[in-house]
Amino acid sequence: MAQEGVNRVEAQGNMDAYLENPQDWAYQKMCEKNKGAPKKDYANANMDPKQIILSTLWAGVVVVFFYDLVTGVAEGRYGKADGTDLLHGNLWNFSFL
Repeated sequence: MAQEGVNRVEAQGNMDAYLENPQDWAYQKMCEKNKGAPKKDYANANMDPKQIILSTLWAGVVVVFFYDLVTGVAEGRYGKADGTDLLHGNLWNFSFL
């Protein structure tokens, strides 16, 4: 933080971006330093309220889908309900196919 002259929030944003995609982060920093490219604000990226709401809704849809999938498989809704599904000890028995 002290070497780059940034505050903790910006340093954390840079570190998060680096850990997500090191090659693109390094390329962006090199362009900022050598070519005078505009400085990317990783600390406030994706903070638009519409984007946050959309991401939250999509996460909710995905959670509901996987919850329904897991409970449906466990209850036998997505396969034979005669005890030959994978979750009832028949992992290597492929008679349900």
